[in-house]
Amino acid sequence: MNNTDELLNKNSFFDIDLPRDEAAERSVLGAMLYDIENIPIVAEVLKEDDFFEPIHKTLFKILLEYYFENANLNTIDRVLLKDFIEKKKIIDITEDFLEALVLEAVTDIEILQSVIKIIKEKAIQRAIINLGIKIIRETKQTQDSSILIETIQSELINIASDNVNVGYFELKDILEDVISIIEKFAHKKELVTGVPTGFIDLDKLTTGFHESDLVIIAARPGMGKSSFMLSMMHNMAKKDIAVGIFSLEMSKEQLIMRLLSSASKIDMQRLRTGMVTDEEIKLLNDTKEELSKLRIYIDDSPAITISDLRIKARKLVREKGVKIIAIDYLQLIRSIRAKGNRQEEVAEVSRNLKALAKELKIPVIALAQLSRQTEHRSDKRPQLSDLRESGQIEQDADLIIFLHRPEYYKKNPLPEEKGIVEVIIAKQRQGPTGIVRLAFISDFASFYQLSEKAASLYSKYEEEENGLTEDSDIVDTDIDLDVDF
Repeated sequence: MNNTDELLNKNSFFDIDLPRDEAAERSVLGAMLYDIENIPIVAEVLKEDDFFEPIHKTLFKILLEYYFENANLNTIDRVLLKDFIEKKKIIDITEDFLEALVLEAVTDIEILQSVIKIIKEKAIQRAIINLGIKIIRETKQTQDSSILIETIQSELINIASDNVNVGYFELKDILEDVISIIEKFAHKKELVTGVPTGFIDLDKLTTGFHESDLVIIAARPGMGKSSFMLSMMHNMAKKDIAVGIFSLEMSKEQLIMRLLSSASKIDMQRLRTGMVTDEEIKLLNDTKEELSKLRIYIDDSPAITISDLRIKARKLVREKGVKIIAIDYLQLIRSIRAKGNRQEEVAEVSRNLKALAKELKIPVIALAQLSRQTEHRSDKRPQLSDLRESGQIEQDADLIIFLHRPEYYKKNPLPEEKGIVEVIIAKQRQGPTGIVRLAFISDFASFYQLSEKAASLYSKYEEEENGLTEDSDIVDTDIDLDVDF
């Protein structure tokens, strides 16, 4: 047995003097007793478990209950409070105890907020220590360390999230920020204010993908979700935007095969089989050189958990300056908390992806599968109700895009339907709904503008003061998709 094992088997190893500040706890509770207006100020930051002393936890809980049950009172009525405590049958909280706390009360609001932060910091330190002890204990007992790692990651995220206290902002400050943003856009005179997709008509309708937005791209299998995502990320990278891709379905090699096919215009099937000419080999090497300059970062970890993904995404943003992340696809991400209930699991993942977008202040794109309901309707065009396994996705998403290929469902498609994908904006929190038509060449797994003129415009649209010309492939906006938005 080594020294570490000897330590682990001694109870004294866990006899740690946990961080706390009992004087700070007393002064904050005293402030709550001294002035009823301090109760919501404290409750905005602290929870019952943030207090170390059991009697302090109990009194904090009682004061909150008292406050909410007596919302009409402007002061703490000591007689009412005494009766309230007696009804709870708590004998430790005496009148003398309460009087002593009032004498220790913090009366200055700025000092009170500083003392609240001290209590919160001590609580976070205790949570980290307790997690460390749990790790040591459970590491010796677990048979599957991967499950333990997932649990640890999830609990660390919870501790970090608990430390976030944004509070409120005054309207005048927010107005200043928003006006500054508008002025910045006005000076640049750009059509796109978010991250451009590279498809001029889609950008015209959405103004790009915006920071803190959760973008859902959903379709039935065979519609080209992954190719559409990859085409957009390639377009963005060519604009010198760092992009991150989490590919849960395809390996990194399969993803790069598609990218090479799209960029070189060599049939993907021939790339897979190696049936390429010497000229094409040279073209592939030239394409490789061009693609190597792009800042595209790929993670193809299978069966990734949402906590793993959040940690990896933070690292990409911090270390590589990634400005947008895409995930292929949402329903393959695992949740720890909601295991066993598929609908709750998808809902938990969806909420976390929206939280991630807000935290990192970047757009997060998540591909999603649609249910089979579309197959049973005469009109195969997707609806919001088709989002598979969770209505939570619809609630969390800022932008929902459906892909629909009319020719896919027809034995004899019309000439104008061949190779066409409808990019349906079914929900846009900050803009109109509508449909954009793009060309899809499945041999190259690529999406293109329908109009050559539109494609040529794309390279210079940022310089055009008055936006696009009349020539457009947007077929409709604010269309009726027979769904409740």
